[in-house]
Formats: sequence, C-alpha cells, structure tokens
Amino acid sequence: MAKKKKKPDKGKSKPKPRMPSFTELPSPRELESIMRELVAGLQGDSPSDTPLDQAQSLIYEAFDEPNPARRVELAHEALRLSPDCADAHVLLAEDAPTRKQMIAHYERGVAAGERALGPDAFRDGVGHFWGILETRPYMRARFGLAHALWTTAKRDEAVRHLQDMLRLNPGDNQGVRYTLAGWLLFLDRDTDLAQLLEQYPDEGSAAWDYTKALLAFRQHGDTPDTRKLLQRAIKTNRHVPAYLLGTKFPPAAQPDYISPGDESEALEYIGEFLAGWKSTAGAIAWVRAIVAKPKPLPKAKGPGAAMKKRLAKLPQADVWQCDFRMLPNWMMVGDQPLRPWITLITNSSNQVLGHQISDEVPTPEMVWDALAEAMRKPLAGEARRPATLQVRPGACGESLQPYFEEMGIVLDVTEKLDEFDNAFASLAEHMKREGRPGLLEAPGMTLERVRGFYEAAAEFFRQAPWKRVGYEAAIRIECDRFQGGPWFAVLMGQSGLTTGLALYEDMGLLQRMWEGAEDDKKNTRETVATSVTFNDPWDISPIDLDAATAHGWPVARTDAYPEVFRKERGMSMRSPLAWELELMEGCLRAVPEFVQRRSQDDLTREEFTVPTAGGALKLTLSWVVEAESESRDGDRNRRPTV
Repeated sequence: MAKKKKKPDKGKSKPKPRMPSFTELPSPRELESIMRELVAGLQGDSPSDTPLDQAQSLIYEAFDEPNPARRVELAHEALRLSPDCADAHVLLAEDAPTRKQMIAHYERGVAAGERALGPDAFRDGVGHFWGILETRPYMRARFGLAHALWTTAKRDEAVRHLQDMLRLNPGDNQGVRYTLAGWLLFLDRDTDLAQLLEQYPDEGSAAWDYTKALLAFRQHGDTPDTRKLLQRAIKTNRHVPAYLLGTKFPPAAQPDYISPGDESEALEYIGEFLAGWKSTAGAIAWVRAIVAKPKPLPKAKGPGAAMKKRLAKLPQADVWQCDFRMLPNWMMVGDQPLRPWITLITNSSNQVLGHQISDEVPTPEMVWDALAEAMRKPLAGEARRPATLQVRPGACGESLQPYFEEMGIVLDVTEKLDEFDNAFASLAEHMKREGRPGLLEAPGMTLERVRGFYEAAAEFFRQAPWKRVGYEAAIRIECDRFQGGPWFAVLMGQSGLTTGLALYEDMGLLQRMWEGAEDDKKNTRETVATSVTFNDPWDISPIDLDAATAHGWPVARTDAYPEVFRKERGMSMRSPLAWELELMEGCLRAVPEFVQRRSQDDLTREEFTVPTAGGALKLTLSWVVEAESESRDGDRNRRPTV
C-alpha cells in the first residue's frame, strides 16, 4: 500500500500555509519528534524513561520508513514495549489491507490514547489539547477513525468524532474543520454547518468562502448578497469555478502541499466539497451564470424604411425558402453551453444564401435581418430579392407579409420546404458530435419502456441513495427473468464527480479496481457494465432530450437528465437493449429501499417485486460479503492524520 502523503499543521483560523519547494523540510511528524526531544531536554528529563516513550521513539522512526514491511514490524515492536502506544495502531491502520482491519486498529489506537493520557488530560486540557504533545497520537487515531467510519457509511458517528475533536482543540491544528464542513454539507446538515462556519469568523480560506456562499445560496437563493459572497470566494481562489463547472477535471493524485489562492487549494476544496455543490439544486447553474456570461448577440433591427427602399431596388428572381430550427447538438460558447437556433435561407438550386445563429427562438425582426442580409450579400450569386418567398406556417413570415408586399415579394405559406430541409440536414450532420445513440434508436425500444426508465431514474435521484452507502460497496443483484447474472450494483455519488448506478458483471474486476491492482486503462478495457448517470441536458443524446421534452418524461432536476449506456469489453459503448433497460429500471426502483433497510454489515438476502414497463419484476438483493469487497486502497478524500 502506498504511504499517505503528509501535510503541514494548520494554525487557528488561518489559511493552509504556503510550503517551500525544497524537499529537505521536516515532515510534521519529524518536527513533533524534535519538539519532544527539546521539551524533554528543557525539563531535564530523558525522553526514553518509560516503555511508552521508547515505543513512541520507534514509531517516529517507523513513520518515515519507506519499507512497508519494516514499518509494520516497528509498529508491532512498539506495541510489545507498550500496548498504550496509540501511534502504533495509527501506523498499522494506515497499512491495513482491509477497511475492517483499518477501523479495528484506529479503535484500538483511540482506546490506547485514552489510557495513556488518563482522565485528567480530558478534563484539564480542553481548549488547547493539541498543544500538549502527548495528546497528538490520540488525536491522530481519532481523526483516522472518523475517516474510516465515514468510508463505511457510519457518517453520523464520524461527524460526532470530529465535533468532539474541535471541542478538545478549537485551535484545530489538524484541519478537522475543513473535513467536518465538507461532511456536514454532504449530509445536508445546514444548521450544524452554519454554526461551524461561525466558529471561525476570521477564516480566510477558499473552503470557508466558497462554503459560506453555497450555504447562503441554499438558504436564500440567488440574491445580491449571495452573489457578493460568491464573488468574494472567487477573489479568494479563482481556480475553483472551473472544477465546479466541469471545464477542468481534478487529477488522480492530490497535491502534496496547499498554497492559498493556488490551484492546489482549489483541488483540495473540490476533493471534499464537490459532492455538496452537486447535490444543491441550481448551485452549479448559479456559478455558471456569474462566471460564464456569454457575450450578448447584436440586437435585431427589423424592417426599416431606408432598408426596404434599398432592397426594393435589387433585381428580382427565383424562389427562396426561409425557416429556422434548433440545432441538434450543443455548443460551448466560452464556458456557457448553448443549443442555438439557426435561420437558413435557401433557393430552388439548393444553395444556402444566408444564415443567422441565435440563442433564442428567432423573432420576426431577427428573421427579417437574416433575409435582408441574404438579399444584400448572398453567400451565392449576386445581390437580389426573391420573386417568391416560401415559409412554413407560424414561422414569422405572416407577420412580415406587409413588408414583403411593399417590396413586390410573393409570400407562399407551405409545409413543404424541401430545399431548406436538405440544407438543414446537411448542416446538422456536419456538426454532429460523436456520442452514444438515443434510447429510442435501440432495437425493440418503445416510448413506454423509456418513460418507465425516466420515471424510475427521477425517483432514484430524488432519494439520493448514494448518501447512505460507503466507498467501494457493491450490492449483489439476482433476477431469474433474464439470462446472465448475478449483477453487482455500485452507487456513484460520494465524490460528486459522477452520480448514478452501475451494474457490473464481474465482481473480481471490481475488486481489482478498488485495490488498484491493475492500471486504469486495462480496467476500462475489461469492464462490462450497464450504467446510468445524471447529467446536464447538453451531456445526453439530443434525441433523448428532444423526446423527453416532447413526451413530458419526468426528470428530478434540470441538471439530472438520466443517460444510460452499455459498456462492452474493449472501448465500445452502445444503448442498452430493451431487457437491459428493464433490469436497470427495476434496480433503480429497488436499490434505494434496500440501502435504507439494510446496513452494509447486514448480509441478509431480500426479495423485491417492483413495477417496470415490462411488468412486475422480481429481484433479490444482498450486500456483497465483506471478504469480497473490504479492500480500502481506493479510499478517496481521506485527509491524512497530521
């Protein structure tokens, strides 16, 4: 197992300190060892008088031992010297191969620390606990235990540990408040979060400023005051919005040291707070509206007397067609997604004479401007005006008819606009973005099946079952109706990077992924799974988006459109078959109730009969036995214990 990174201690109500780049700077634990020697010398004592002192000296050596086996050996040797050596259990927890063993060592470490300190320290040391050197092994063990409990979904218990640590040491040299704030945000405990933020009024970090802005938005929405808070946060660290909006993605490894205002601070913040932002309805759109304002398009002029007079003098010939449609794909204008409308003017020779892009349904004035530009400066041929202009009913043409009559142009309102349709289809194909096909394009798919899936997905998202499960947790799914199986359901959403549900077919592959036994590319190639994720409208298939709008399929939020796809071995992805979609619909309905009823240490198999578009579906769910999934190498967002 890789050794955890080290970060500097943090002082009360101050941003995380900027660290020098030279590598010979002692680690916090090395500094603690030096301080221990100095204090003992000043007191005229020998730091190795007691068995616990001798054990602690071994642990300081072990903390910087690069060989994992030797670290473990030193930790066990320390425990033989003194069973009250909390740091020995901290070290063993950090190198534990399973999450169960990790929790056991942290619990033993907390108990050892309590024995070593005695009750007087917990009575007399409240308020300045970290300042007493002997308390630090206990505080490390307790911080580690809180993180371990969090990863196993024992989240309220984890929060209580951190709250009590801040009671003991409100100066918070370990940075407990940052982790606690992220957890409270994830759990929607806004009252507790507000109290924590008020506890450190002079805090000047990105974590505090961005979280204050988000909490204010949760409570009051988009107001001048909440915008001021967000703008203040952006001044504190300008790198955070790019990660919130998804225009930049965090790397796999977190930075070793954190510098205020730097991108490293933004990455640290995203690692612990992104899920809270993503779970807040409208929060990401709010940030986008403030930091990614698109440039306004020129204002439409509409028909004017001088322009009509000039156009009327142009030679007249040919039949033109004019219409507008929404393009099938989204475009990014800066950081702002846009699915634009395009007005096209074509003639009977299948030539495009003019076009205009707009971010809203074209108005009569906008259509007039596009036609006027096509007459004055056509994309093909000389300047001219049409003899006849064909438009479809309701496409602004009728409202402009008096102006066309003044110019001697005959208006023909018709449903048939072949030249326009050909030009638009060619343009749409040219701009087509590579992506997965829509659900309705899959063989055997019906409107009823897709509606059933959308209904199940919307309810799944509203219940947010990922908030009740730990990391690297899998649910075994059995279903006799379909061949294959069992399937292994994994809930996504703890980190905020992706939210949804994945049905894997190989538990062994999942285990290897969690252990980091293979490289990411190999794991991706070997993965076979059906997944649903929740995204912004511009991230899903335009065919699905248009169908959802046309048929009124429910979505939980405007940024939670479900996208379902099948990943085959290799790199190919496709839309699910009808039976695969039905299985996913059933899982979306059964999993939230299952995780609410069964904790991860309850291995009882439970049957569920759920409605689907294909009829009632019987599923059997159970947590994967601990021996199959207890590896904790893949823990994310684990702040190391200082």
